[in-house]
Amino acid sequence: MWFLKTILSWATGGGIKAIGEELRGAYEAKLKATNDHEKLEAEQNIARLQAQQSILLAEQGRWLTCWIRPAIAAPFVVYLWKLIVYDKVLKWGVTDDLSPNLWWMMSAVVTAYFLTRPFEKRL
Repeated sequence: MWFLKTILSWATGGGIKAIGEELRGAYEAKLKATNDHEKLEAEQNIARLQAQQSILLAEQGRWLTCWIRPAIAAPFVVYLWKLIVYDKVLKWGVTDDLSPNLWWMMSAVVTAYFLTRPFEKRL
């Protein structure tokens, strides 16, 4: 159940911690910058990370909004782990298929969690 621990740790502040670590690295890059271009790039990265941090803080500041994403993702995480580990790897069970609407929703959740991150990093 280490995966649930990882999800819960991120949901309860791990995301802010990760951005804090990235911010520290960005400040170090700014201090080590040797020319104006590198300093400007580091300052832009710092501004982007601070904006992300403020959004996460605002979302996690309210009990209602801090659990929405993990609560929506949790059933799909449990379903996928059961399907892959329990049914396919260990061959201990058979899981019913999801309806087309739930497959669409799971695709949206997976996309939101994993595939949009590279585009967020570009901003």
